[in-house]
Amino acid sequence: MPAIRILIYKALPSSFYDISRAIAIFYEFPATNLAYEFRTSVFLGSDRKEYRERGGSQELRTAVSSSKRAVHIMRSKTLLYLFLFVACSALGSVHSAPISISRTTFQTCHPGNFFGEITQCCPPASYTNGPVVDFVPKRDHIGPKRVRKALQCLRGEELRIYSEKLWRAYELMQALPQDDPRSFYQQNAIHCAYGSGAFIQDGTANLTIDIHFNWYFSPWHRMFVYFHERILQNLLNDTTFSLNFWNFDNSIDSESPRGAGCYQKGHFFPELYSDPSKPTFHANRSERAFLANLPADLTILNRSDIPLRFGNVAVPRNRELMHRAMEAGNTSRDFFGVEFKHGDPQNTDINGGGSLEFLPHNSLHRWIGGSSAYTPHAPEDPVFYAFHANIERLWDVWQKLCNGRQALQPSSPDWLDAEFLFFDENAVMRSVKVRDSVNMEDFRYSYENVLDESWLFFDNSTSSTPVSPAMSPGNQ
Repeated sequence: MPAIRILIYKALPSSFYDISRAIAIFYEFPATNLAYEFRTSVFLGSDRKEYRERGGSQELRTAVSSSKRAVHIMRSKTLLYLFLFVACSALGSVHSAPISISRTTFQTCHPGNFFGEITQCCPPASYTNGPVVDFVPKRDHIGPKRVRKALQCLRGEELRIYSEKLWRAYELMQALPQDDPRSFYQQNAIHCAYGSGAFIQDGTANLTIDIHFNWYFSPWHRMFVYFHERILQNLLNDTTFSLNFWNFDNSIDSESPRGAGCYQKGHFFPELYSDPSKPTFHANRSERAFLANLPADLTILNRSDIPLRFGNVAVPRNRELMHRAMEAGNTSRDFFGVEFKHGDPQNTDINGGGSLEFLPHNSLHRWIGGSSAYTPHAPEDPVFYAFHANIERLWDVWQKLCNGRQALQPSSPDWLDAEFLFFDENAVMRSVKVRDSVNMEDFRYSYENVLDESWLFFDNSTSSTPVSPAMSPGNQ
């Protein structure tokens, strides 16, 4: 044992002193004494063996006998210090891990909690025992390349055909059994589970998950809308069907600045979702969604203070808000939100969201009102998917803007290797990594050109338009 201790000592003459300083600072021990006591205990151990072999003198016997208690204490300290040294070294080499949703995550789902509302939205148990199949959009997409179009520019025969398909698809989805993961009920439920802490991080006792207010917001919702669209296609038996988008961010009309596309304002609530006789209608909306010529207001900060702002007030505010949201900051946190990794507690602070999520996304949910204003219920309104298709489009626009925007996209494996589960059109669990969702082109669809110039070059530095925390001057 003394030889082993001496070998340890000789192997760590300087590094242990450095570590001892760190431990001493943390535990308020004198660093030099800490290292000295380690050395002393090693050599006392060997000296005692040498004394026994020699026989020793009475003086030495007395000295050693009187120091036995001290040596025992120092040995105990040595073991403690070695343990702390190993622990500190291990902690220094531990890497964080990405969030990973597995079959176990689905099977251990429990009631969620959305700011005091207890939710019951776990995946149907009978469907969580099946296989989990990896999904890579570049490899596993279906059908031809498609174009999602702006709803405000659909006309004539194109409008008629699309309307009939859209209404038929939602009629079929709403007719599915409630426990079918493809059903309209379960489409809301999976969003509810991911958004109310119903899923527990694998390997933890009670650390819950939310894909809002953090850097998973954009990739998760891209996947969610994509699989929702695939289910609609399957119900229609038509892989050419595309879920067209609500171009709420465009508030002006213009001539065609970039060739073919839609260059009319799209900020009014879409008519295809306003007919009470159709399955895309949802009664639980605020009066704002039913008022003619009332533009969407993208600058609403809370649910309790929502004035009716008509065009002369709302339009310049919206354009300013969009400009600042899409130009936000100099770090990935500014646009994407705070980091969220395995082992982190669920973030329930709305300020954790990036500029696109905080405003205009949250504002539009509040403006629509009713169930749309609350995460566990928002997809109960079919317009959620047309709305979020545009949110997803805006992420793609942000990626393609100049000024090095791509460099601001998170590159950490904790983000890229995060995995989420969704049910596909065959009710099979599909696992998708964030890294496979960052390029929209891999999903084999694109968006019709629209008038992003309406806000891209609109800057009013004296405006009183509210901004997200990521857009405030202190975070620029």
